[in-house]
Amino acid sequence: MRAVSRSVALLLGDPVAQSLSPALHNAAFSALAIECRYVARQVTRAQLGSVIEEIRADDRILGANVTIPHKESVITWLDDLDPLAGRVGAVNTISRSGARLKGWNTDIEGFRRALEESGYDPAGTRVAVIGAGGAARAVVAALRQSASMVWVLARNLGQAERLCHDLGVDGGKAVSLHRMETIIAEADLIVNATPADLPRKSWLQPEQRVFDLRYRRSLDGLAMLLHQGAAAVEIWTGRPAPLELMRTALERAAGVVHA
Repeated sequence: MRAVSRSVALLLGDPVAQSLSPALHNAAFSALAIECRYVARQVTRAQLGSVIEEIRADDRILGANVTIPHKESVITWLDDLDPLAGRVGAVNTISRSGARLKGWNTDIEGFRRALEESGYDPAGTRVAVIGAGGAARAVVAALRQSASMVWVLARNLGQAERLCHDLGVDGGKAVSLHRMETIIAEADLIVNATPADLPRKSWLQPEQRVFDLRYRRSLDGLAMLLHQGAAAVEIWTGRPAPLELMRTALERAAGVVHA
C-alpha cells in the first residue's frame, strides 16, 4: 500500500456547481484518514489545456475527475492511458505519477456495478443508448459484449457512427434522433446519456427498463456516480474504497429518503 500525502483532488467540468462528487469523495478521504480535499472546478473548453498543465506541475494534487464536456478532449493533454480508456476514447479519472498524468475510465465499471446492483441482466437484450458523448461511450463499452443489439441515437449522426466504429460494436447501429420513437419501441433497455428528458414516457411500455445517467433525476444515475467514484478513489489511493460510507454521504447530499 503506497502512502498518500497529496492535499487536493479536483473535478473538472462545465458546469460543476451542482455536483454531488465533493460530498462523495470527501467522505471517502475522511474515512480513509487521508488529508485531501475534493474541489469542483469549473473549466471551459478553452481553459482545459492550461488547467491540465497546472495539475501536472502541482505535486499537491492527487488527481482529478473529468466530466462534461471534457471526457474526450482531455485525452490530448495526458501522458498515458489505461488500455480500457484508450479503447473507449473517453476519460473521467486522472491519476499522477510524478509529473506524468494517466487517464482512466471508471464510468464503465460504475455503469456495470449500478446495473448489477439493480438486479438487471443485460445479456441478450436490445439496447437503445441516447447520446454519443463520453458517457454514452462508457455505456456502450459496458454492454457491447452482452447485448444482442445496441442502437446509438444522437442528433449528430456522424458522432454516433464514430462511436460504433471506435468501439467495434458488431451488433450496433447509429441512428438519428428523428427515429427515436421507433427504436425505443423495439428496445428492452433504454439508457439516457444526455442532459435532456428522454425518452418521452408515453413511448414506454411497462416491461422496458430505463436507466437515466442523470443522478439528480435518477437513483440509477446516483448508483453509477457512487460506483465510478469508488473506482476512482481506489486508483488514486491504492486502497479499497469505503463504499457504504460513500453511499450514505451521497444519498444524504442528494436528499434521498428511504421508506
